Amino acid sequence: MSRHFLILSTALLALSACGGSADPDGIRTDQGYANAMDVGRDSFDMTHAEQAKAQFETAYDRALLRDDADDLRDAGYNLAIAELTMGNSSKALATVARVRHDLSLRTDPSSPALDLVAMAAYCRLGQYREALDQGRRVRTNDPALLERLAFLTGLAADGVGDGTTLASALNALPLPSKKAPLLEQADRAELVSRLALRQGAFDQAESEALKAAGLRRDRLDYRGMARALDCAAQAARGAGAGGRAAAYAQRAAQSREQASPPG
Repeated sequence: MSRHFLILSTALLALSACGGSADPDGIRTDQGYANAMDVGRDSFDMTHAEQAKAQFETAYDRALLRDDADDLRDAGYNLAIAELTMGNSSKALATVARVRHDLSLRTDPSSPALDLVAMAAYCRLGQYREALDQGRRVRTNDPALLERLAFLTGLAADGVGDGTTLASALNALPLPSKKAPLLEQADRAELVSRLALRQGAFDQAESEALKAAGLRRDRLDYRGMARALDCAAQAARGAGAGGRAAAYAQRAAQSREQASPPG
């Protein structure tokens, strides 16, 4: 059974890793796989997604050598997350498809974590209906994954103009709490902002969007921060504050100029 080291990534969910020392009298650890996963995780933690991607590719190749389904799932997921973080959404979708295929040769290919990576990639590409279709197929009892599913469902629903599903997704998020992880707080603030926009509550929409932008910044999620600034621009524009709207939009554009090209 694989051992998971779970953190919440800037893209959507947990980045898993595998490690441990070898037991000379029992199951031995494949140190090549473990080292690649550990170095990849450390690189990702330092926001070096490109270096992390190379390490996770090495780990995935090692998992193929080992013919180990758990290791394939972990390394493949990490690889897709790194590609998504780099802005390579199309590549992340291709990786998800590859991992699913390789898992189908060995075990049950279902993986809600991979499904959510695909869902996030579709949202990044503006393919919101595909994201919603993907979300309807996710089956999980994991609270962290359910939170991500709710947020991505709300994001995709807003993309297709479905206010009812957006409101349902907001209600599916964990109850608000000052002790909640920053990711949950940011997700809630962004969906509240988007719903308020649809309801014409522009002051609330702007305030919540700026709250989301600050929380995304604190998590080093600069793509999410820029997206929240776009919401603030829409809200200010709706309130007739053209100057503020232009400033928010320019700030978002300046941030995106420093990021990897969208994929």
